[in-house]
Amino acid sequence: MLRLVTFGGIWLADEERGTVPLPQKALFGLVYMLASGETELPRDYLARLLWAGDQDAAKINFRKMTERVRKCALDGWPAPLDFTASTVQLSAEPLEADFSVFSSDLEALPRLNAMSKLMTRQFMDEANLPVGLKPWVEKQRSVQWQRFRAGLFEAQAAAAHRSEWADVKDSAKQLLEHDPGDSAVREVLLGAHRHDDQPGPSRSSNSRAEFTLPAGTAIVPSMPMELPRLVLLPPQEAEQNAAYPASALMEDITISLCSLRTVAVVAPYTAARIRQDADKMAQLERHSISYVLDTNISSEGLFVQMIFLPSDSVLWAERFRLNASSLASHRRQVAQMIVMAISGHLQRTEIVLADYRAHPDVYRSYLTSAQHLNKFTLPEVRRARNAFRETLRMRGDFAPALAGLSRTYSWEWVLTARGETELLVQAEETARKAVALQPELASAHRELGLSRLYRGDVDGSLEAFDRAEGLSPHLADAICGYADALVHASKPADGLAKISNAIRLNPICPDDYFWIAAGASYFLGEFHQAIGYIDRMGDSSSARRLLAASYAMAGDTAKARFHRRRAQELNPQFDLDKWLSVLPVKEQWQKELYREGLMKAGF
Repeated sequence: MLRLVTFGGIWLADEERGTVPLPQKALFGLVYMLASGETELPRDYLARLLWAGDQDAAKINFRKMTERVRKCALDGWPAPLDFTASTVQLSAEPLEADFSVFSSDLEALPRLNAMSKLMTRQFMDEANLPVGLKPWVEKQRSVQWQRFRAGLFEAQAAAAHRSEWADVKDSAKQLLEHDPGDSAVREVLLGAHRHDDQPGPSRSSNSRAEFTLPAGTAIVPSMPMELPRLVLLPPQEAEQNAAYPASALMEDITISLCSLRTVAVVAPYTAARIRQDADKMAQLERHSISYVLDTNISSEGLFVQMIFLPSDSVLWAERFRLNASSLASHRRQVAQMIVMAISGHLQRTEIVLADYRAHPDVYRSYLTSAQHLNKFTLPEVRRARNAFRETLRMRGDFAPALAGLSRTYSWEWVLTARGETELLVQAEETARKAVALQPELASAHRELGLSRLYRGDVDGSLEAFDRAEGLSPHLADAICGYADALVHASKPADGLAKISNAIRLNPICPDDYFWIAAGASYFLGEFHQAIGYIDRMGDSSSARRLLAASYAMAGDTAKARFHRRRAQELNPQFDLDKWLSVLPVKEQWQKELYREGLMKAGF
C-alpha cells in the first residue's frame, strides 16, 4: 500500500520500503489527478500545468520526468503513474491519500478529528509550487476549509460526552483562527465550552453558552482580513504538567478572546508551537502576529503580560496571586478580568496598529535598531545610533526612533566615562523632540529622564521617570531607568526594589538592568550581591570598574586588580577624579564609597 502525504510537505511512502524517490513534479501531477478525480489526462495538458512558459521546453521537461519515473519502477519501487504516447494514467497500485478524509464515509466525530489533524498544516505547502497549479491549489484549500466547517456542525449534532465536546471545541478554534468573523462557528465554540465543563453526557447541544463577557466589553464585527492577530502563549507549567486549573484558565481566556471579535486569535496548536520554537520572533513574524499574551505560573501566582510586537512594548501586565484551589473556583472571573484589560488596550492601540500597517518598513527598521541596545557595550551603542538614524531617514518624525537615538548618546557618556557634556546635550534635545511628537510615549519620557539624570538634574530626572511609569506602569525599561535615577538620588534601596521589579517584568533583560542592580547593591554595601548581578550580564565589559570596586570592598584584592587591569585596557584614558567630579549623585557619601572601592582596586 502506498500513502500520499500532501499536508505540511509532499511525499509518497511505501509501507515496506519507505519514501518513494519520485520527482517532485510527478508528485504534483499525482496529487492533481487524485484530488480532481482524473484517472487519465493528456500528457500535453499535464505538462502545461507543471511547467509554465515555453511549451516546447515543457514537453522536454515532461519527457525527462517520465524517464525518471520509469527508472524508479525499474529499480523495484511501486509506480503510481503509467505513461503512454499521449496520456498519463493512474496505475493499479493501491494508494491512499491523506486528503481523502474530506470525502470519506467515517462517522462524524472521527472524521472531524482526522480533518482537524490535517488542517494544522497547509495543503501543498511547497515554495516551488508550479504557477499553473497555484489557482487549483487555492481552490482545493478553500474547499477543504468548507468541508472541515461542515464536518464541525455534523460532529456538534452527534456529540454527547465531554471528550467529544472537547474535540468539537478544538476544531471550532481552528476554524475561528481561519475566519474570525464566522459567528455560527463562534456559537458552536461557546456551546462546546459549556458542555466540556460538564461531567457525563450533555443535556442539549443547542443550549446557550453560560460563558459570557462582562457588560461593556467591546464586541465589534469586522472583516477577517482587517483583524489584528493575537497569540496566547501558555505557561510552560501548564504545557508540561497539564494541571487542570492552569490549563482550564488558559481555555477560558482563549474562549473569551474569541468572543471579542476585534482580534483574530491564533489557535492553541499554533501557540504551542511558537512557545516551543527556539526562534519565537521569527515564528511570530511568520504568522503576522501583532499582539502576544505571554503567561507564566510560579509560586507567586499567574503572571500575564500583553506585548505589542510592532514596537516591542508591554501594554499591560498583571500578577494574580492564586493557589490551586482558588484558581479552580475563580478561574472564569480571572479570565474575564484579563480579557477586559486586553479589550481596552486593543482599542487604544488601533491608531498605532494602523500606522504600523501603513509603514511596516519603518517599524521593522526600528526593531532591528533597538536590538543593538540589548548589549551594554560601546560598539553596540554606536551601531544602534547608526541604525536609528537610518530609521529616521525613512521617517523623520518617528518618536520611538528619536527616543532610541537619545539613549545612545546617554549610554556613550556612561561607557566612555570622559564627562563629555555635548553627548548629554544631544541626548536631552533628542528626547525632548520625541516627547513633543508623541507626549504619551513612555520611552520618550524615560530617555528624557536619563539625560537629565546624567546632566545632574536628579529631581527633574525623577519627575520624567515618574511620568514614564504613569503612562506605562508595566514598561520594564521605564522602571529600569527610574531605578537608576533612584540610585543616583541616594536611594539605593528604593532603586534596588524598582530594578528587581523590572527584571521580574522582563526576565530576559538587557545587560543594563543587571548593571543598575549591581550599582544599587554596591551602595547598600552588598558587594557579593553586586558581583552576582554583574556575572549575569551577557557582556560585563562595561561594568569592569564597578566589578573591580566590588571585589575590592569584598576583600578579594587579586580579582579586584585583575578587573581593574581589564577596565584600563578598555578605557586607558579613564581619570578617577575627573569621572567622580561629573558623576551625578545627590549625596557625597556615594561618591566617597565608590572612590574607596576604586582606589582599593588600584585606580
